[in-house]
Amino acid sequence: MPPPLIPPRGEVNAADAFDIGNFDDDEVKGVKLGETDSELYKNFNITISERWQSEISETVFDVVNQDADKAEQKKRAKQKMRITVEEKDSDVIIHGYIKKLGGPFTSAWQTNGKPELLFMDQIEEVSSELQQVKGETAIVVKLKEGLKETKVILTNQDEISLKEWHTSLRTAHRVSQELLQRMGRKAIKIYGVNHDPMLQENERPGSVTRAFLNRAASVDSGI
Repeated sequence: MPPPLIPPRGEVNAADAFDIGNFDDDEVKGVKLGETDSELYKNFNITISERWQSEISETVFDVVNQDADKAEQKKRAKQKMRITVEEKDSDVIIHGYIKKLGGPFTSAWQTNGKPELLFMDQIEEVSSELQQVKGETAIVVKLKEGLKETKVILTNQDEISLKEWHTSLRTAHRVSQELLQRMGRKAIKIYGVNHDPMLQENERPGSVTRAFLNRAASVDSGI
């Protein structure tokens, strides 16, 4: 006669588990293992019941992972400390991959592996808002007259990175302009308006504003 209810394969209820445990105990009563029986397990570091194998394996797995995580955290902490020290000794404001509009007729977005240096006093303005150029959201940097290019257009597929670049460039340009103004006031106070060793005698202007406009690029800040 078939049982009225067949439990799902691999699942038992509490009563069945209790009976199975008692069955195991009864089965091994009076059983003694000899040397031949132990010979099977001589190459194993640990011998456990099947019912505990899964739990012990999971415990060992968790412990090993925890140790690996701790080692990884220490490694990252050391790398972060080294990067922080390097950043303190650097003038870099922001770095990363960014595309520039270039190529024939300025029609393609390019990533140039070689560095391009642009001084802050060569920049007329960094656009206050991001603009749409060639189907991409971009930063438009307007350059001063006399340079090879009239403007530099930059973009990044990552919106967060692009905004970070935009904010950092605007801040760096503003700070550099304030620095130039303070330098100009100090130069007037100490040397007088016409003192500029970078200019020839016939190039010396009557105002410090014109002096800075005519002066060659000499500010350390750049992108």
